[in-house]
Amino acid sequence: MVQNINELEITAPQRPVFLKVLCILTFIGSGYGIINSAVTYFKADTISKIFVDAKIKTNEDLANKKNAGKPEKVRLIGNIMNQASIMSTPENLRKAAIGNIITSMLCLFGAILMWNLRRMGFYIYTIGTIISIILPFYMFGSNFLTNISTGLLGFIGILFVIFYAMNLKSIK
Repeated sequence: MVQNINELEITAPQRPVFLKVLCILTFIGSGYGIINSAVTYFKADTISKIFVDAKIKTNEDLANKKNAGKPEKVRLIGNIMNQASIMSTPENLRKAAIGNIITSMLCLFGAILMWNLRRMGFYIYTIGTIISIILPFYMFGSNFLTNISTGLLGFIGILFVIFYAMNLKSIK
């Protein structure tokens, strides 16, 4: 009995289009996160100086007579600038950059595994996302800037976890 060669071909499991899109977006986002955090790590002194200069300029502007009679505005902007100056010391920038590199690498590794239809990637991606949400609060505490930046990125991360979870049936 002769069998056709086409009958013996083993077809690889097909990756759903939505999973492809999620993985590609994760590759781009995590890659950007790794590169951006590496630059931040190596340029922490320069970035910190930019924040210090901005704080000095803002304090001068707040002392200006234009803001007289607006104590709430002055107080809010002053608090935000103080939080930013604490978060933007070279040491804190480097610690945050290392944390971001680690979480971005976890998410990237998880996405690579999911691209290859491996379920373990979902769990690694989820761990990376959870750490990326918790880490800024651990490092800087709960303040306006941490809440805003982590809230937005955390929302996107959780949304991706949900979207990846919707594809778990096609991941082994």
